[in-house]
Amino acid sequence: MKIVIAGAGEVGKHLTKILSHDNHEITVIDVSPSELYALSLHLDILTIEGSALSISILQKAKVQSCDLYIAVTHFPEMNVASAVIAKQLGAPKTIARVRDAELLEEKNRLLFENMGIDSIIYPQMLAAEEIKKIVQQSATREFFDFADGLLSLFVLKIEENNDVVGKYLQEIAANKDDFWNYRIVAIKRDFSTIIPRGVDICKPNDIVYIISNKKGITPMLEVFGKKKLAINKVMILGGSRTGRATAQVLQNQFDVKLIEINQTKAHILAGRLTNTLIINGDGRSTDLLVEEGIRTTDVFIATTENSETNILSCYLAKRIGVKQTIAEVENMDYVGLAIDIGIDTIINKKNIAADSIYKYTLDEQNKISSTRSLTESEAQILEINISKGMKICEAPLKEINFPKEAVIGGIVRNKEAFIASGNTQIQDGDKILVFCMPTAIKDVQKLFE
Repeated sequence: MKIVIAGAGEVGKHLTKILSHDNHEITVIDVSPSELYALSLHLDILTIEGSALSISILQKAKVQSCDLYIAVTHFPEMNVASAVIAKQLGAPKTIARVRDAELLEEKNRLLFENMGIDSIIYPQMLAAEEIKKIVQQSATREFFDFADGLLSLFVLKIEENNDVVGKYLQEIAANKDDFWNYRIVAIKRDFSTIIPRGVDICKPNDIVYIISNKKGITPMLEVFGKKKLAINKVMILGGSRTGRATAQVLQNQFDVKLIEINQTKAHILAGRLTNTLIINGDGRSTDLLVEEGIRTTDVFIATTENSETNILSCYLAKRIGVKQTIAEVENMDYVGLAIDIGIDTIINKKNIAADSIYKYTLDEQNKISSTRSLTESEAQILEINISKGMKICEAPLKEINFPKEAVIGGIVRNKEAFIASGNTQIQDGDKILVFCMPTAIKDVQKLFE
């Protein structure tokens, strides 16, 4: 597939990386030569320096013969205009990143389609929906559904007093039925992610990634000492676009307070969020947080436009006794710090947006139906449709030379989900989840040719 990406910012970078692993022909346009150089240094892509609004630059990028044009620059107006121009030049499918939730309304979607834009992406709303899932699930750091909800990924932290500490992974699922219902597919330990085997053990502060079907969720959470919290009160720090969108999706289900330091913005939010209590004040003040009831708050969500503020305020909330903390962190260099100081969940809207855009590169015949990147790990999860004749179907998994830096987490067969073992043989029509490190993606893909 020939794909042109306008914008080499965080969204553009992440998108370029995951698409280049799929052997697409990628061309990236940006005004910054340093950003383009950094991308081309590690990836086999074509870069063009210039404005995405320049017709000559778009023609140089050959948008007239590309399959997909994606505009994800820092400027939403440029993205919209650029996508319209690309469509007029001949791009069959165009996507533009925007920053206004109003544009997602059905009537406005039709307007954009008539202009020549096939899809619009609003990262802040995508992040808000992700936060909503985590709040509703409450026992996990990250949570993703796959295969129409038949399989789910849970991300849990192993506490020092947890019963699984020191146990071999093959001992954890002692119940034979549970063995087929959930599986640890990866462990984040210190600064590295490992694909574990049965003889590996759990250690304190490990971040474990667990694939489970519906039957396995309850026993899995019990084994790892996690309980689904009763959530009632939610406090949001920061009336940013992400904070506003988060309040919007939570306010009809929970008791939501939003703290905003800017008085003008607080008044605007009060007019728009009818079921959210808006508080004008400095959420970095412990006295204000205590006064507004943080001691009885179940979930604290920091969505200011400053990653450091979000991390430190969540740390403060955790020390005061809040059960669950969620921080929006756009600077990926701070993710490790946030994990180390005990913040429960990290949200990065740029990665979420890139994953959402990725699905538009897939058609109905594509073997990979979806992919997800993880905030706390460099690994990816691939959801793959199995068709007759693939190499993976030739023998049981124990006889397949499956890459060591990848693992098959779960299988859906005839609407039933189960965990794979060495004796499992993949069949035509299966849908499988593969947890994969970036270095193993190409080797994994060869097995599905």
